Amino acid sequence: MARNIDRKELKNPDQFVTFWGRVGAYIAAHRMAVIGGAAGLVLAGFGSWGVSALMARKAAENSLAFSRIEKIANAELLPEKGEPNKKDDGLPHFKTEDARLEAALKEVDTFLAAHGSSNLKDEALLLKARYLLALGKTSESLAIYKDQLGGVDQRLRFLVREGLGYAQEASGKTDDAIATFTALADDAQNTGGFYRDRALFNKARLLQLKGSGKDAEKLLHEILEKTPTTPLRDEINDRLATLENK
Repeated sequence: MARNIDRKELKNPDQFVTFWGRVGAYIAAHRMAVIGGAAGLVLAGFGSWGVSALMARKAAENSLAFSRIEKIANAELLPEKGEPNKKDDGLPHFKTEDARLEAALKEVDTFLAAHGSSNLKDEALLLKARYLLALGKTSESLAIYKDQLGGVDQRLRFLVREGLGYAQEASGKTDDAIATFTALADDAQNTGGFYRDRALFNKARLLQLKGSGKDAEKLLHEILEKTPTTPLRDEINDRLATLENK
């Protein structure tokens, strides 16, 4: 705790007056060492700034390279014969959807080779798995989703589970896909319900595909009851109409 100090407590009353004089004398005697120390601090500051600037530039490069993947995946297809040429947007254009997906897939591999240690690696692998699945390369897609499931960041986990479910379905592993969408719905229930309606919808769709119409119907009604504002309402009602008319 702070207290008042009486001058009588000081053995040398003028010691505070002469303090800065002694500091000046010290600096004069050790001028080069003091300058060197100050320079070291300045260099350390610049070094820290330099590292931060380098990291920021690297992150910007990673983001730019990553954005090119989706730009290519969404590039306009070449016009049919007789139509005017597309405006030049600096992107390659393709005659078919498959050619566009193959190009996007190649761009993912280019990104992973050059930026594989970036924090966008998992997102790039998710895109690769999605493109592979769209191209019918199911086993390769399935392998990526399975590998990611164990260690992917929590914020991407639901995308991995969803992709895994679709890949399992495409592989003919309907029961595995149902289990995956069930796990996705359970995860969603524990995190505020986000995406639960779509997970249950996919589960119901697969149950209907298996011939378990009553179970599918029950799930669809549950979605409407617990998520009345779901954007899937029209699709659910159409599917319920089909099930109830059987």
